Amino acid sequence: VHPMAGKEVSGVQHADPAIFLPANLIITPTEKNTQQAVDFIYEMGKELRFDNICQLSVEEHDKMIAYLSQLTHVIAVSLMNANDSKHLVQYTGDSFRDLTRIARINDLMWSELFIANKESLLKQMNLFENKFQELKAMIENEDIENMRKLMRQSTERRALFDKK
Repeated sequence: VHPMAGKEVSGVQHADPAIFLPANLIITPTEKNTQQAVDFIYEMGKELRFDNICQLSVEEHDKMIAYLSQLTHVIAVSLMNANDSKHLVQYTGDSFRDLTRIARINDLMWSELFIANKESLLKQMNLFENKFQELKAMIENEDIENMRKLMRQSTERRALFDKK
């Protein structure tokens, strides 16, 4: 079971009873689980008021988590460490704060998670790096047409997350 909910802070003092309301719950049954146990977890997720409850194989879960969670943390940590100017905080806006919120990271937990899912995470990092390099080349070559096409595609894909 993997609740897709969390905060950039840890500890009981940061507990929030509404944390699951907008969240997804991924159930990853294995051959060791009974259908009764899976059904119980599904019902528990409904009781906790998860927004969406789904089932994935362990392999598909690891692939999705590598992209949707672990890669985003890798990007946030990298972005926070790419520039060591002590004055960033004086000039930043919402976009930087939004992108780096999760860089306030539990290093013990996340380093273990990265290694535990190393193969899937590295594949997703390579996909991201390739797309980053593609956009970089568009900027270098002043390829505005393809850059705008990529941005429109991004806008369309992001809009799917806003539909409720």
